[in-house]
Amino acid sequence: MKLFPVRTSVLVAFTCASPALAQSAHEAPLCEAAKTNRVVELVYDKDASKGCLPRLVDVHQVAIGNNGTLYMHGWQTRGCTKSRDYASKRIFRFDKIKSVTLVEGEFEEKSQLIKDEGWDGCIGSNCFIKETLCQ
Repeated sequence: MKLFPVRTSVLVAFTCASPALAQSAHEAPLCEAAKTNRVVELVYDKDASKGCLPRLVDVHQVAIGNNGTLYMHGWQTRGCTKSRDYASKRIFRFDKIKSVTLVEGEFEEKSQLIKDEGWDGCIGSNCFIKETLCQ
């Protein structure tokens, strides 16, 4: 008789700790931004520990990858990157997003052109997007 409550507790604990649940918390604001051409302020992965300003991103698309992970495609205009040119299109994994805030701002012309082109879910020959949720 005690096994059922223990199994339930383990299942509840596992479900609450699941990365998929944490990922989905950002889906609604990012989809709202994608559908309405809004800009978000995004804290990503280790940005805060690096002393970086939050990233500003024009949200183009939210999608599910072949691996089940949620991704966002957009145009970043401010924040940390591996290169000096931070104004460019980028792909963000939801499991590395720490916070999202909708902010005032408009898409730059180049960003809007890239969104209008659409994204096929590929980087070069690596195509990893299974389904687009919103754009």
